[in-house]
Amino acid sequence: MTFGRYRLLSVIGRGGMGNVYKARDTVIPRDVAIKVLSNDLGADPDYQERFRREALAAGRLNEPHIISIYDTGEIDGRLYLVMPVVEGVDLDELLRRDGPMRPQRAVRMVEQLADALHAAHSAGLVHRDVKPSNALVTANDHVYLIDFGIAHDAAAPKITRTGEMFGSFGYMAPERFDIDAGPPDASADIYALACVFYECLTASQPYPGTPQQQYSGHVNLDPPKPTRLVSIPAEFDEVIARGMAKDPRERYASAYDLSAAAQRALRGRSNEAKVVIDPIRSAAPPTRHHNRVPPAPPSTRQHMQTTPPAPFHARPDAAAPAQRSRQRRRLSGPLIAGIVVLVVVVLGITSYLLQPNSNSPASQAPAPQAPQGPGAAGQSANPSGRQPALPFTGLNRPGGIAVDGAGDVYVTDGGNDRVLELTTGASAPTELPFAGLGNPTGVAVDTARTVYVTNVGNNRILKLAAGSTSTVELPITGLNGPQAVAVDNAGNLYIAAGNRVLKLPAGSSNTVDLAFTGLNGATGVAVDNAGGVYVTDSGNNRVLKLTAGSAQSLPFTGLNKPDGVAVDTGSNVYVVDSGNNRVLKLPANASAPTALSSNNFKNPGGVAVDAAGNVYVADTGNNRVVKLAAG
Repeated sequence: MTFGRYRLLSVIGRGGMGNVYKARDTVIPRDVAIKVLSNDLGADPDYQERFRREALAAGRLNEPHIISIYDTGEIDGRLYLVMPVVEGVDLDELLRRDGPMRPQRAVRMVEQLADALHAAHSAGLVHRDVKPSNALVTANDHVYLIDFGIAHDAAAPKITRTGEMFGSFGYMAPERFDIDAGPPDASADIYALACVFYECLTASQPYPGTPQQQYSGHVNLDPPKPTRLVSIPAEFDEVIARGMAKDPRERYASAYDLSAAAQRALRGRSNEAKVVIDPIRSAAPPTRHHNRVPPAPPSTRQHMQTTPPAPFHARPDAAAPAQRSRQRRRLSGPLIAGIVVLVVVVLGITSYLLQPNSNSPASQAPAPQAPQGPGAAGQSANPSGRQPALPFTGLNRPGGIAVDGAGDVYVTDGGNDRVLELTTGASAPTELPFAGLGNPTGVAVDTARTVYVTNVGNNRILKLAAGSTSTVELPITGLNGPQAVAVDNAGNLYIAAGNRVLKLPAGSSNTVDLAFTGLNGATGVAVDNAGGVYVTDSGNNRVLKLTAGSAQSLPFTGLNKPDGVAVDTGSNVYVVDSGNNRVLKLPANASAPTALSSNNFKNPGGVAVDAAGNVYVADTGNNRVVKLAAG
């Protein structure tokens, strides 16, 4: 049976939304998964719109832990979207089969889900149904967050019908049961992620039982302590308690923060050194247990909204929760029962995107803030007490960083959709006139001081000539999530986008795919004076160098989500090991890297190096830029 260019091989999932098929692409010879909206729902304009929004929402996210959208459209009146086939098992099935995970493995699961959520939240998306059955785990413990549901745009007409509720009771934050509350924000996903972490540690839902019992637990009971079910350090109780706080303002400010807290709890257990080159974490095999509490039947109708999440604000741990000006109107028992029926009407694609494998293991961004405290001019105060931060103020997720020949520093401020320049000796940066940015990530500057920026939200590359007040969009088509950009002395551009690395020769409008194969999320790119191209392959935890048409893996070991990469005039390579909160330097011809001063980094992103050997780091999680002196 054929469906356009696709030859349908088998049904790998059925549900109220329609079927998901394993198919063969006859144009690009590969197996794919195709989700096709059912005839009944295809006649409903609301569901047509929701289906289209699902494709647009998931398709614009480029993150190693979110499954890509290959294609979407309509064939013979049937809406469809095309995705890769992923071999693995969902986390719910994994826990049913193997029982509680060792803390090391549980933390690794949460880290990867947090990465996916951070990408979604940064793009203004809220998942609304984070749960184990929406996490696919491959044979090597790579995790995908799936089933983002059907997105809606804040600027588009509302299509949620009166009385509809989306999500699964076992993982829903207390505020989601407030029928007077507005749409859930990112903090609801963070609560659900904490529930998933608890389940990874214990193989039990936080509040097992009937939907009514789950509702009562989320609204009325204290967060459960995993140490009551399994023998693990008490630090994990603290992580769960804050992640599942009743008041959203008392939870972690971001998914990254929850992930970092889980890592700290793990380090407290193992007393691992913070600056090492050997692997810091490993995917330990599961410890088998047989005391899993069976969860209630899953509810799998969910949607993701593009209403920007509430801004992330750091909160003092001891801050008292503010009182609401009105009482919440909670759902009554009969109403809960009615909603449960509604919630399970339509089945999403929870297990559709995978082929069973019996051998598998188991923004609206905040406005820029005024500088506070000492160091607001010249060099900013920093929490580490080591290298001071440069005077970039009001940052919200700085990511890309570059430095020109004069020592001027350029930073993408992704959460505020702007690009900043700090000239040498200045006490404050200036905002460059880039207009219409949507989540800028990478930045590069050439010898003529022309600035290039990757614009993930709009899938384009912009350039701003020195002294100009207007930007130019480069003539590059087919970009999918451009994350990073580099430029060589001849003016050739190099772009890391998804699982590709492109070269745009100077003066040309045609890109060339460089010979990097097997990439799983290219996040950083750099080029040396000899034309060697360096790429961080985040999903595979490696760094590659391409010379003479052949790519080789550089001897960086123990990486965890490598991000930015830079190379100096002496061919020394610098890599941000984001998941391990460190920056590594691989001297030319060396067989192993060394760790630079840690500076209490928190999910650092980009890295740059100047002619004198000074290293600049975009410390994303701390919203600062740090300069490490040469030496």
